[in-house]
Amino acid sequence: MFILPLMAMLIGVEFILLFNRITTSYEDKLKSDYAILVISKKELSTPLLRSYSDRVDSVESMNREDIAKEVTAGIQDAGMVAFLKGLPYFYRVHLTEYISLEELKKVQSNLKKIKDVLTVEIFGENYHSKHTMFRLVKMILNIFIVMLFIVSIFLVIKQMEVWQLAHKNRMQIMEVFGAPIMLRSGILFKIAFIDAIIATILNIGIFIYLKVTWAKKSDIDFIKENQDLLINVSDYFILFFTAFVIVLVSVLFVAVKSSEVPEG
Repeated sequence: MFILPLMAMLIGVEFILLFNRITTSYEDKLKSDYAILVISKKELSTPLLRSYSDRVDSVESMNREDIAKEVTAGIQDAGMVAFLKGLPYFYRVHLTEYISLEELKKVQSNLKKIKDVLTVEIFGENYHSKHTMFRLVKMILNIFIVMLFIVSIFLVIKQMEVWQLAHKNRMQIMEVFGAPIMLRSGILFKIAFIDAIIATILNIGIFIYLKVTWAKKSDIDFIKENQDLLINVSDYFILFFTAFVIVLVSVLFVAVKSSEVPEG
């Protein structure tokens, strides 16, 4: 009788694990695709930039000759050589993690303190729009999952209370003879734990099917590219542990609550 609400809660837990993996993967992609543009009169090194900001992961030097060729297209080689001598150095600075716009501006401010640095471009508007949208989606999904979890656990508790009412006379007789709460609720514990095992196995089966079969046939490129993220072996243990904790807490809550209600 607890299988469906338990499955709903475990689906919520799995979605939290899945979404955290997806967001981590997406953040890594955003981080690798994004770079701060630094223009300097002299050559810069990674250790130097890191000394001004610990957010700096690596520094990629842009080819000055390629830049000069684009700018001086159609100009004779002698003119390009003269232009190249006065051309500053261009660098792409990659970060250690995907940070907020406020933190990014701090990095920009710190890098501007470096001697001979002419400008530091963070492309703030584009970065801020992506970061804001990403955080908004993450927050909305987390709120939905938490609400689903709360509703489901109340449903489990209500179903347990119904079971307690159906067996009220038997439990009162056991209480008269001095049986402890754990013994009086023994059958409820047994049913709840069996349902927890069934619900967990069903959930694991659903997500394995999604990973092995559905993801391959899906037309969504993102699902195909992130097929391995759908479920991990570690998720099995997390789901089993979560299900057992939920039923244990719920049964104890109902058992203690029912023992506090006076007869009559």
